[in-house]
Amino acid sequence: MNSKKHPAAFTLVELLVVIGIIALLISILMPALSKSRQQAIRVQCASNLRQWGIGLTQYIAANKGYFPYNGPAIPGVALGGKDMSWTSTTVQNFFTDYLIKNKAVQDRQGDNVLYCPTQDWHREAQNDPTGTGGLIGYFWLPYREPGLDPTNTMVYNPTGFADGKEWVARKKPASKYHSAPIASDMLQYNATTKSWARYTSHIKNNTPVGGNFLFEDGHVTWFDEKTDNTRPNKMAIDLGSTLGDWQCYYRVYDADIPNNL
Repeated sequence: MNSKKHPAAFTLVELLVVIGIIALLISILMPALSKSRQQAIRVQCASNLRQWGIGLTQYIAANKGYFPYNGPAIPGVALGGKDMSWTSTTVQNFFTDYLIKNKAVQDRQGDNVLYCPTQDWHREAQNDPTGTGGLIGYFWLPYREPGLDPTNTMVYNPTGFADGKEWVARKKPASKYHSAPIASDMLQYNATTKSWARYTSHIKNNTPVGGNFLFEDGHVTWFDEKTDNTRPNKMAIDLGSTLGDWQCYYRVYDADIPNNL
């Protein structure tokens, strides 16, 4: 009778050792992979805003040096801009003509150039399921008309930020606020729920880690959010505007920006 040799199998001890090594490798690699993923998201988000900067340069050159109008509805502008992320018909046309050509308005909600990859709150089209309301996934600052629209009760100059209205009212580049950002990631806090989560981009442990900011010359800079006891709200990126319990953070500090130190 022929006897067959069975291949040697792992012993229980050997199997446990292999499992232990795999678990150790995973524990070492996971933080690095997570950090790499976060960095990739930041780069993609910054790339979106750089495209905005390129498009704005072209738009401004073609429109007598003006930013796209984002004030209340006026003749020729059916939909006015509102709060920090609702944009006017003019701004929507800017997106269509300079960023997402040949896309229907209903397709904008799925176009990442209008949303940070981490901005799910607005990507889910809260109160704007078709995209026709002009909701985007970043804060958009210039050429607003604070005070002219009674339905827009956003406070753009909260305590300690007297120049806040002028930041968002500037109609052209190269004003005295040329060093202030013109768009940024959404960092917003809900005082009712006492939470940043859901409403804010780049969240870690329920707190924003920072955001990308677009400036007039087209460059984009990442600012870390951290505690800074020298600033009014003790945050490196400080309060820019409020709407009831909503608090929007986009005030970065620079000696070249008036009322900012």
